[in-house]
Amino acid sequence: MKKSLFISIIDNDTMIQTMLVRILNLMNIEQFELDITAFEDGISFFESNRLNEAGEHLLILDGVMPIMDGIEILQKVKGDSSKHVYVLMLSGRKSQSDIEKALKLGADDYVIKPFSIRDLQVRVQEIIQRIK
Repeated sequence: MKKSLFISIIDNDTMIQTMLVRILNLMNIEQFELDITAFEDGISFFESNRLNEAGEHLLILDGVMPIMDGIEILQKVKGDSSKHVYVLMLSGRKSQSDIEKALKLGADDYVIKPFSIRDLQVRVQEIIQRIK
């Protein structure tokens, strides 16, 4: 029986949400049963109590959102030491200081928008390989 991998896409751009859901559904990830859900902001994500689902969790966070941006979500998730959550930042913020801040806070990877679909797939696959 496959383990569950809950992938939460938190991005206020519905086109990016839709594209990411499609990309992730097309990926061949044999070791996990994927459960992919998109959220428009951090508030709706936390209100869903999704992190309480039993299984592994991967968050794909937009760095720039009007309500609770990706860095705030990252800080809150990494501040809860009871769970290990994998985080991929997907952000339009491209300064070295923004990237360093996210990585220091515990992001597993950082992809700058606009992004290559193939590059994103490879980076997601690399994070999933670490989850085993």
